[in-house]
Amino acid sequence: MTDLVIVGAGLAGLLAANLAARRGASVTIVAQGRGSLSLSHGCIGLGSLPASDLAPEHPYHRAGKHRLKPAVDFFLEAAHAQGVKYLGTTDSVVRLPTAAGSVLSLHFVPATLAPGDLSHPGRTLVAGIQGFRDFDPSLVAAGLRARGVDAGSAELPHPGPPPTRDWYSTDIAARFERSWSAKEVGRLWRPSLDSAGRLGLPAVLGLTAQDRILSALEEALGITLFEIPTLPPSLPGLRLERALRRAALAAGCRLLEGSAAIGRIDGRSGGARTLGVSAVTPAGPRTVEAGATLLATGGVLNGGWRAERSGRLHESVFDLPIAGPENRQAWIGPSLFDPHPYDRYGLSVNVNMQPCDRDGRPFFPNVFACGGILGGADRRREQNRQGIDIVTAYAAVEAALS
Repeated sequence: MTDLVIVGAGLAGLLAANLAARRGASVTIVAQGRGSLSLSHGCIGLGSLPASDLAPEHPYHRAGKHRLKPAVDFFLEAAHAQGVKYLGTTDSVVRLPTAAGSVLSLHFVPATLAPGDLSHPGRTLVAGIQGFRDFDPSLVAAGLRARGVDAGSAELPHPGPPPTRDWYSTDIAARFERSWSAKEVGRLWRPSLDSAGRLGLPAVLGLTAQDRILSALEEALGITLFEIPTLPPSLPGLRLERALRRAALAAGCRLLEGSAAIGRIDGRSGGARTLGVSAVTPAGPRTVEAGATLLATGGVLNGGWRAERSGRLHESVFDLPIAGPENRQAWIGPSLFDPHPYDRYGLSVNVNMQPCDRDGRPFFPNVFACGGILGGADRRREQNRQGIDIVTAYAAVEAALS
């Protein structure tokens, strides 16, 4: 038997596992997939920080403003201990370019991305690497110029033999770690740099040694470097995922990956409590008995909740109801760029992060929820996706182990 079973291995689930293990709990993680960190920029956006005027159902309000600092501090410590250093504060934002030519305002960013902060003056050269199609430097530079940034673009020669197929960011990262010499790359790229004050490259500078590689390239090129997250697989997100997984496993957490989870109800209690989950594996169901269950399954795009043709919405592990209109047309906005009501759908929880019914009564005293499965916030538009993951994971573990 395990003290806590966590369903989901995204940012919220992995951080919760690390926190619970730090507090001495035995932890099992059950994950059907890999979460969405590999799709993400790997940065931490807090959005509009928790304020007194938040709606009562907002996850920040439920988790409590007082938990934000200790939650963020724990995240930064856990990541840094595994070699992923973040820079930033809760009181200021870093404005970073994206691969689409837009700009994101974030609070904590990996050290290899931080020099790209657009609040710094000077000419920026955005450069791609020949043969890498998942990054268009001219698109990025055009977007920056439209925002008043002095930016140019270039295509840098491909070090070594030309690729025989389209490369992913992970392919190039492996070459930087195993075979490409910074001194040789510097000699090859230096003539293309013009008079730029800094150079923005796609985020391909290694999967585990990115700080060392960036420093060596800066020395070889004589210019400040920074990375820009690419299309998936996104290395900044992958680096964070690997760091949190390594830390959780080193702390003794068990991981069952590739397994869907089905909630188990304790019939002896008359359905008042749960017994953990049943993990659906290729070898058949595997029972994971747990004192408490933490749902970190994400939103509808991650499979955390599902929508039936009938209009019924329900959470995917214990079949808990999700509030929403039966008319499916009411779930989406008039156009792609308008707010979509379904972005705010999810489980309603109390201050102990326990999923509750419409009258505010917990469905089960030993089931908790955090991250994207929670309703009450449009995380995409509020730009607080990672902040909600971190603070609600912290609050849920605190409640589950109390």
